[in-house]
Amino acid sequence: MGREASLCLVGPRAEAQSWADRLSPLGFRMDACEASVLNSYLAQGGIEGVLHIHPSPLDPHAKAYGSVHVALSHDTPEGYDAVLRPDAHPLQVASRLRALMRLSVMETVAHLRSRDAQLSPGAPHDASSAKTSILFVGPPDPAYLRLSHALSAQNVDVIAAFSTFGAFDYLHERTFDGVVLNAAGDADMAHTVCSAMRRNTRLYHTPALILTPDQHYARADEAFARGASDILWAKADCEDFTRHVLTLAQERQRRRAAKATLERCRHTGLLDHESDLYTPKFAFNHMAQLEALFGQRQLDLTLVALRAHGPADLTRHDHAHLQSALKQFASMLRHCVRSEDMAVRLNDQDFVLVLPATDEKGAQTVAKRVAAIAECTAYESADPYQPFRLEIAKSVSPIAPGEDPQHCVARIMANLPAAEPHKIAV
Repeated sequence: MGREASLCLVGPRAEAQSWADRLSPLGFRMDACEASVLNSYLAQGGIEGVLHIHPSPLDPHAKAYGSVHVALSHDTPEGYDAVLRPDAHPLQVASRLRALMRLSVMETVAHLRSRDAQLSPGAPHDASSAKTSILFVGPPDPAYLRLSHALSAQNVDVIAAFSTFGAFDYLHERTFDGVVLNAAGDADMAHTVCSAMRRNTRLYHTPALILTPDQHYARADEAFARGASDILWAKADCEDFTRHVLTLAQERQRRRAAKATLERCRHTGLLDHESDLYTPKFAFNHMAQLEALFGQRQLDLTLVALRAHGPADLTRHDHAHLQSALKQFASMLRHCVRSEDMAVRLNDQDFVLVLPATDEKGAQTVAKRVAAIAECTAYESADPYQPFRLEIAKSVSPIAPGEDPQHCVARIMANLPAAEPHKIAV
């Protein structure tokens, strides 16, 4: 998220302090409270995750070999928790918490945006009703048969790819809810595939589970640093197999359903017909709703203002080519942000990005990335041998509590270098 996330630790004081020492260097700000006052503590706002520390109140009979199950909800404090196993790796815990906090934001924004877009609730298809599918990658192993048997009993498809080539063929042909990587025969292969998935935007959120013959995996640090979601012990019982895999698979399905809901909101009545970006009229209304909700929860809501213009020697390029370049930039813009973010076109040159649960530092990173992409793209001019590049001016600011979104946009647009006079049409 680009900032320290606020976590509350619930459990014995010594264990809570131990987890605080391990997670604080990974970008979390820690606090602690007793379970009896948790609900009133959450009501104060600003807490993004709660860690219920061993012994688990939800699963007291769980095996303790390094799994982590997390469920976040802003609506009911009882479900707003992370249940840790005693040996869970700090990198794994940090990764799971960040992923599920972001998923919680995504689901919240999807619900709010679909309401503001006056859509019926739900995604175009119910992702949870589709049959769950898991890909097993690695050399043949008896563990594959055990895994397949355990998951088949839960109506889960398990497909095997015994080479990395076959694995990526499958991954590009169809959607999987999780990938199990067999490290028993080739740990380097498992780690390499895991890294490749995290470098691929389409596969980034697909859970990757490392299957190991040892209960305590010696290369756990490396596995989680490369993006592993969990570690499975090959000799674990069927209940453990299914619990680990299905927890992550269901999270993936929730993310897919939320993204589908956000895509449904992109209908023609709310979009600029030339750029496929949201219009100011819808954006200002939606931003007001986001500001009210995120302000109540004490979460960041940050805007990025962008102004695109041609180079100083624009006289070499005709007006039609500049307008074409600006339209191309506008069409590209929504692909530079996450599904829950919102890209708005104010006019030909001016744009706003609305970034929920993102602080100024994170928004600055987004602004720099968008500018870098635009400024390294060559656009055709009247002279085919002299392409030109757009220049991007940018400004970042959070929406102040209670501030009118239209006023906020006007305020941060005023920080940009002057361009041709324009007016924000509502």
